[in-house]
Amino acid sequence: MIFGILAKPKLKGFQKVEETLLNFFKKRKDKVLIHNSIKRKNTANSNIQSVSKDELVKRSDVLIVLGGDGTLLHIAEDAAKNKKPVLGVNLGNLGFLTETPLSKLELLLDEYLKDNLVLDTRELLQAKILESNQVIYSTSFLNDVVINKGALAKIINLDLFIDESLVSNIRADGIIFSTPTGSTAYSLSAGGPIVTPKLPLVIITPICPHTLSNRPLVISNKSLIKVKLDSINSPVFTTFDGDYSMEMESGFELEISKSPLKLKLLRLKDTKYFDVLKDKLMWSNNYGRK
Repeated sequence: MIFGILAKPKLKGFQKVEETLLNFFKKRKDKVLIHNSIKRKNTANSNIQSVSKDELVKRSDVLIVLGGDGTLLHIAEDAAKNKKPVLGVNLGNLGFLTETPLSKLELLLDEYLKDNLVLDTRELLQAKILESNQVIYSTSFLNDVVINKGALAKIINLDLFIDESLVSNIRADGIIFSTPTGSTAYSLSAGGPIVTPKLPLVIITPICPHTLSNRPLVISNKSLIKVKLDSINSPVFTTFDGDYSMEMESGFELEISKSPLKLKLLRLKDTKYFDVLKDKLMWSNNYGRK
């Protein structure tokens, strides 16, 4: 068994995690691959090896992601392409995807080896940037794709098409296209709905629309979505899962469709989606009770 360890950039205090891994694997013959961006204290152990991200994803049987949701999003497409399951360990704040606290890392590994974890499959969406009907950039995303303005506070004018039909001419600060997984991210803060992850949907949320009738829209993920910018008077950017941003030039179009990729998340059995919502969003069943 080969375990791959990835972490948020410039992770401090990895020594504690490394000690936990050494203690856990010292009686086993498993190998551990660690992303070479992580600073290690103990480099003598032959069962632990530092490698590049590409090599780590390809060689590992399971990926362990240490950090917040952003760290997991950074690896989501590669993990899905290579059909590698992911264990998320939360070192950030909210942690909707990386739910397990660091204190339960050994328990998580032990339950994985006993095949006692729950498989949570998440569908990705595909995004394409086109120019003159030619694809110039393509990726799959787990959370969202966002079109937003640059530093200048100018309104973006865009046309929204669904299945080749013009749905709306939108004037706003931007627009968010979210998966159900991403419904608790930027879309939520922009007024979008919370959607349970298993639903085959796309959430379309305008950012500060200048017409109050432009509200969030939920459609099937089998639909083809196209966005055309009417005009570009100031810089406009499209950002993919908060990881990569591309400036939109005149004539560019954004296309959103269902991706064939699926991400395999593994969770502890006592972790339930609505319990996570209640915890992270500070909902309480006892509010107003004496």
